Amino acid sequence: MPVSKGVDQDHERSKSALWVEENLRRVARGATRRLAMRRGDDLQMWVGCGYPKSGTVWMCKLMGTALGLPVPIDYQMPILMPSVLHAHWMWDDRMPRSLYIRRDGRDVTVSMYFFWTKLLKMKRDPKVHRNLEKIFHDLYGPGFDPEDVRGNMATFVEYQMTVAPTTHGITWQAHIRDWWDRPRVGHVTYEGLLRDTAAELAQGLARAGDEPDGELVELAARRHSFARESGRKAGEEDRSSFLRKGVSGEWRTHFTREAGEAFDSFAGQDLIDFGYETDRRWFESLA
Repeated sequence: MPVSKGVDQDHERSKSALWVEENLRRVARGATRRLAMRRGDDLQMWVGCGYPKSGTVWMCKLMGTALGLPVPIDYQMPILMPSVLHAHWMWDDRMPRSLYIRRDGRDVTVSMYFFWTKLLKMKRDPKVHRNLEKIFHDLYGPGFDPEDVRGNMATFVEYQMTVAPTTHGITWQAHIRDWWDRPRVGHVTYEGLLRDTAAELAQGLARAGDEPDGELVELAARRHSFARESGRKAGEEDRSSFLRKGVSGEWRTHFTREAGEAFDSFAGQDLIDFGYETDRRWFESLA
């Protein structure tokens, strides 16, 4: 058999395996969500939730160690046991005890940009790659340069606030408000976890209705620090890594004034309400 034919067949088998794996995950996620809504409390489940790119995986790992529970992230079978469920769901009154993480939406947008451009380069999932190619082509045309982050950011902000909710299901600010002041929901911020991981985690778990073990909380903070998880100091960037940089306020590097004005037009009041700004003139200092 010619080598090229064998390579093509291996490639097709790889694509088929990826398709099967992703569909198993999709079905498992749906079934797990239904189980959590119906029997989450009986099964002693917790939900760790946040808007995409808000640090939800990190928070769930912290919860798992602090609560002594497994954290199934990349599962292909429904979960039916005590565990911490990683989720980006909308709130539901049938939800078991939950912890919600909030992050500055400007940093979320920057993180999303780097995550999508990384997926564009990886080409691991053909369907995802085609979708991202179309998105970036429609936004920037055939000459799209993913490295021109500042030049691309204003358009990306507008996309995330108008078109992207069809992908995520909701905007950043609306997702946070959906979880705001709900019963049996503790709240942490990404920025608070960076400042004092143990204290921020402990108060969130306590608010959700569980007085955490102080030693386990401290263990969680040590075990899941950015340096230990990534092998790098916080602030040392690796754009090929899921744990890219591990800092807050990075948006100031990548936001132009145009990008700031765009973000403020959609979520300026939300930044104030969520404690990230004191007025709506914050973008005036941007170059």
